[in-house]
Amino acid sequence: MDAASPAPSDVPARVGLPPLRRPASRTDRVRDALRHAILQGTLPPGRALVEREIAAMLGVSKTPVREALKQLHSTGLVVTNAYQGVSVRHPDQQLVHELYTARASAEPCAVGMTALRSGSGPNAGARRAFEEAAALIGAGETDRLGAANRRFHRELYRECGNTFFCDFLDQLQDLTAFVAGLGWRVRATFEEEAAEHAAILDAVETGDAELAERLTLQHIRTAERNVARTLGTE
Repeated sequence: MDAASPAPSDVPARVGLPPLRRPASRTDRVRDALRHAILQGTLPPGRALVEREIAAMLGVSKTPVREALKQLHSTGLVVTNAYQGVSVRHPDQQLVHELYTARASAEPCAVGMTALRSGSGPNAGARRAFEEAAALIGAGETDRLGAANRRFHRELYRECGNTFFCDFLDQLQDLTAFVAGLGWRVRATFEEEAAEHAAILDAVETGDAELAERLTLQHIRTAERNVARTLGTE
């Protein structure tokens, strides 16, 4: 190392530079495009995802498509069949039960911990997401509602103080949005869920951890029943 150069450990202390933002790669852009299409229903359950076709549609090589599909596989949105083909996941009753059971095991506790840690007072992030969701419902723009609801849930658990809970629940976000979206396309439960969200948020903002935990569990189990009924009638 050049004697005139500062040691790496000295740089952050002497120069208050923010961390560089990593530019989105082709893989990131392909992944986000596919995720959006899957969550919006443009790519429906069971749809084959052929690397060559996707690459031609998006104007990229097959390499970023292959890497994007691997990332989406890790979220549960796509699956690989016996012949190594990739397709959009087709949820069944077992998947719904396992997914919502996993959420129920962690999310209510995390939300209760957030209420306990925060005490009485507004939760600005969750309140913004809740109000955005309400505005979308009022305007009939429910195609963007899933994203707002995901932010709402994340804002409620991310202040719990347990990074393991947060990382675990983050991994379930896309798959939860996917199956919820399938349910909405058969039977819209926007207003019902908004009312449940309002009650949970009120409990968190008043610092009632026990109530927040109980209402979150009820909300998750109600969502599971709604989605399970939808899949049972398809």
